[in-house]
Amino acid sequence: MEGRISAARARAALRRLPVWAPPVALALFLGVRHLGRPLLWRDELASWSAARRSAGQLWGLLDHVDAVSGAYYFLLHGWIQLFSGSAVGLRLPSVLATAATAGLTALVGRQIFGARAGLWAGILFAFVPTVLRYAQEARSYALADTAVLFATWQLVLLLDRKGPRPRGRTAWAWAGYGATLVLVGLLHLVGLSVLAAHAWLLVTRRRDAWRGFAVAVALAVLALSPLMLFGQDQSDRQLGWVPRPGLTAVPGMLHDLTASWPVTAALLLLAAVGAARRPGLVYLPVPLLPVFVVWIGSQGAHSFWVQRYLLFVVPLWTVLAGAGAERLPWSRWTAPASVLLVGALAFTSLRSESQPFAHTDTDWHAGAAVIADGYRAGDAIVPERGPGAPYMTDLGISYYLPPTIHPRDLFVSVPAVARDDLLASECARPASCLHDAPRIWVVGYGHTLSPLTGLPRAQQSALTAYYRLTEIRYVNNLTLGLLTRKS
Repeated sequence: MEGRISAARARAALRRLPVWAPPVALALFLGVRHLGRPLLWRDELASWSAARRSAGQLWGLLDHVDAVSGAYYFLLHGWIQLFSGSAVGLRLPSVLATAATAGLTALVGRQIFGARAGLWAGILFAFVPTVLRYAQEARSYALADTAVLFATWQLVLLLDRKGPRPRGRTAWAWAGYGATLVLVGLLHLVGLSVLAAHAWLLVTRRRDAWRGFAVAVALAVLALSPLMLFGQDQSDRQLGWVPRPGLTAVPGMLHDLTASWPVTAALLLLAAVGAARRPGLVYLPVPLLPVFVVWIGSQGAHSFWVQRYLLFVVPLWTVLAGAGAERLPWSRWTAPASVLLVGALAFTSLRSESQPFAHTDTDWHAGAAVIADGYRAGDAIVPERGPGAPYMTDLGISYYLPPTIHPRDLFVSVPAVARDDLLASECARPASCLHDAPRIWVVGYGHTLSPLTGLPRAQQSALTAYYRLTEIRYVNNLTLGLLTRKS
């Protein structure tokens, strides 16, 4: 008898649990687990390079590159002053933001489809492998997702309010929504494509609220216009590598948004079940419209068709999938079973997202360890930067070297910080920059017979004229060589 009472009390306590709590707890658990295990990749190294500069140096950087990431860089700059620049420290804001997004997904789902549907939506979001991938990345995408979902939740609450409301309070509510839109743009301008989905919610839920919506959007765009102009000036460097998508790119994006075909198929199936009834069918364009807006916008001078730029679509998608789970026959049992099935389908991908080479196949840690083990005072380093310096080999090795070891970057004429850039300038005449270094560590990108292979010819000539290769080591995607001066 006592056992039955205890079980009944436990069930009652679970029913009183806020709908957002389980998704938040799950996202936090998955995000914090093995947070420091994946090696930092190029974009995370750029975040670290920017965040550790002074406020003045950071302003100088944003005047030349990455202005659209400026808000995130300043946030991370303050964060590492309080915590640390370790991989865990750099990535923790993204984990916390992802947990908040999971909770907001549940709240949006509850507001539109009911409490249980919201619960399933938040849990499904936390199970998506790409969500974990960007929860464990020191970039702004997870934070932008949070801002998008918070704006969506604010809008749905505004549209669903019943009865008269004091005009002043309504104006403040719309001002809060507009302020969140500004935050979306500051964290990632592509996130503003969610306005297409918000306009659809306005049309289908409360058309007479269009004045407040229009004013909030107009003021947000006006506030963001300087950033948009800066971003436009820097767009060639920021987006020149992104190809223009064709129609066949859309199915590929559906996979890329989850990084798992089984998870994609399961979420599409649940979303189809959710859309089989009128409320779900009305909601269906919400996760689709931002994708089509970005696809259309990518047909112009610059393409924005990058999976991580559209990550905010995933929670909008799982809101409908959560509704589908709750609309399955015998949903008391089949809804949680379907959500757990998605978790099982995602299990292998979730594990792989937290492996050391989940973000990059370059073992900066092992390469730095080789140099640290053999380092002598006065040693210099020559990292292969590649055409246009895309490899960031200098940052990768520098990040993982012990703080007491600082080999001089031999061919750097103007450091990146002095240039207000992420990239350093190299000597036009390498032979004049050798400075009688007794030993030089050369770090080549990829595996080659000689670590000098990828260096510019002038650097190769200067090094081979005065130095000989005495040691060569290989680690994942790096070739390291030790050069000693010829007698």
